[in-house]
Amino acid sequence: MREHVFIGIDTGKHSTKVLMEHRGKTYTLLFRTKMQETYDLGVEVQPSSYKIDFEGRQFLLGDMSSESQSDFNLSKETLIHQVSIYTAICEIMRKANIYFHNVQLHVAVNVPINVYKSKTQKESFKRFIENNGKTIYFRVNDCQYNFNLTDVTICFEGMGLIYSNSSEVKNSSSTVIDIGGLNTTYCVFNGIQPDFSSMTVSHAGINILKAKLEQALVQKYNRNVSATDLELLIQRGYISYMGQIEEDSKKIIAQVKQAHFEQIINYAKQHNYTFNQDFIYFVGGGALLLQKEISEQFPNAKIVINPQFANVKSFLEIVKVKYA
Repeated sequence: MREHVFIGIDTGKHSTKVLMEHRGKTYTLLFRTKMQETYDLGVEVQPSSYKIDFEGRQFLLGDMSSESQSDFNLSKETLIHQVSIYTAICEIMRKANIYFHNVQLHVAVNVPINVYKSKTQKESFKRFIENNGKTIYFRVNDCQYNFNLTDVTICFEGMGLIYSNSSEVKNSSSTVIDIGGLNTTYCVFNGIQPDFSSMTVSHAGINILKAKLEQALVQKYNRNVSATDLELLIQRGYISYMGQIEEDSKKIIAQVKQAHFEQIINYAKQHNYTFNQDFIYFVGGGALLLQKEISEQFPNAKIVINPQFANVKSFLEIVKVKYA
């Protein structure tokens, strides 16, 4: 009998997060969800980047791709997410020195909450990721992998640590706000049961914040601000020009971030969120970038440690329970 391997994958518009459990050990992986098509790639592939060969095409995935190669489509039934999921599986297996033919693979992946609520869309995405039942022939950094995906578990974004921390929340009510790359997802839980009517999503992710920052900074300084610039300045809290920090930019960036967080909360209130729950959780990569703003308005809220991995920890727990 083959051993069981459990993998949870959260493929977001900003980054792809992976957790795997095997023989009592947990393995992690994170890389940027950026991809561009290449041909006869000759440069040395750097860490957190991957040369991919799939179905007769070649791609460069990860950090080495330009910020402009990020995915801004609302759907995840796209090539970039398919390639990212397959890369995540191959790389985490390689990291643990596990061969596909030796194990039974159990994989959980995520979809936006509005897709999860639709049986038709959810089943379509499941077939897409399972490659319609066909063997997946996939090459990562010139290493060939052949594998099959069956009975992939579909999870919804915005569950945070609810399922991986069930002992804390089982007798409580919770609100989870997942600030992602493109969307912000909202869900209320009673214990570990999601409230179906509360499951909603706004297009107020970090990419929207970047667009607002670009507009404000171009208006102030009358200079182009690239996608790569935005990725850096949103983390640093300032913009520099010719090696000189623009001091005024610190205030502008802070104001735009504050206004964006208020938009996130106002959307929740417009959709009947009262925040009267026992626990308020903020998760996702956006929770890191807006940590100051969250703490000021929600001093008792929990900004999860390693919030990028909050959802995927629950995905892993769900697939483990499913096949226990």
